[in-house]
Amino acid sequence: MSGSTVVFRVDATAAMGTGHLMRCRAIAEAVAEHGGTVVFAMVDPLPAAQAMMDGIPARLLSLPGPAGSQPDLQELVGLMRSLRPCITVVDGYHLDDAYWRRVAEEGPLAALWDAADRQDVCADVIIDASPNANASATAYAEISAQALMLLGPRYALIRRDIREAARQVQLPLSQRQQVLVSFGGSDPLNLSMALLPVLRQRFQDSVDITVLVGAAYPHHQDLRKLADKVVPPVQVVVNPPSVAPLFCRVGLVISAAGGTIGELVALGLPALSVVVAQNQAAASVDGPYPCIDGRVPGAEQRIAAQAAAMWQDLPGRERMVQALRGVVDGEGAVRVASALLTHFRERLPS
Repeated sequence: MSGSTVVFRVDATAAMGTGHLMRCRAIAEAVAEHGGTVVFAMVDPLPAAQAMMDGIPARLLSLPGPAGSQPDLQELVGLMRSLRPCITVVDGYHLDDAYWRRVAEEGPLAALWDAADRQDVCADVIIDASPNANASATAYAEISAQALMLLGPRYALIRRDIREAARQVQLPLSQRQQVLVSFGGSDPLNLSMALLPVLRQRFQDSVDITVLVGAAYPHHQDLRKLADKVVPPVQVVVNPPSVAPLFCRVGLVISAAGGTIGELVALGLPALSVVVAQNQAAASVDGPYPCIDGRVPGAEQRIAAQAAAMWQDLPGRERMVQALRGVVDGEGAVRVASALLTHFRERLPS
């Protein structure tokens, strides 16, 4: 498959977060492992995006803005005609149905969706790893009757470092004295800042607390100053090369209810999920973890209280881990990459 190219059309900003980019990254890593060539096309890519591309490895091309505009679309179409990819993966709520349809007219389209709420866009592949995605199969078929459906946790898009960590023997929860807080790549509600002092008050001094924030989070310095003031201090980690070492030594994760949830399930970690964006609300209803809406006033108090209660209940956290076994095996991105490359092999340039 060395001649196959997959183009990813995705964006990441402080406002929308980096979740779409991260799940595309998971597929891209697996495509590269299968011998494929990976190209990302983005409007105003974050400075940290190039380092991510180097790690995949992938080529990063900048499209003219604004995202979803005619200049953006025309440049992408030109790119598709030049590269002749076996398939183009599009991911983003900010791109309207007309944009998706035009991409589908130019070549095979893989749509990364979380809900069957669009018009007919003639996608060739629909990818939705949310827990209730299989129940939406009929609705998806009405949107794209001919599409290959890759639905449900079997296709959870787990990044390479997490996938590799999930294969390793994990430290027992009883030996883990760390709590990790992660509200996504941009933390759009700035919950990290609000929760940090409240959480520190709720937990014993013997419990280490780490706050993980991404490259799109705009308050790094203020968060670090606050973390140094609380007693005992809280560790702040900004956009590490790999999150796997952090995850593998914690006994509880407080996480945004986005793509990270699948990674936590794959690692068998107990967690409290927090809705920080509208698209996460529906997917959290049947999710594997207890969930709190982080968008309501005073959410940080509820989050801290429930997290502290979960921490005190070690047997409850161990039962949670047992219930997660086999739900997400970590190989979803590999399955998706294999399907994309194999299913469209006959359309590759000669």
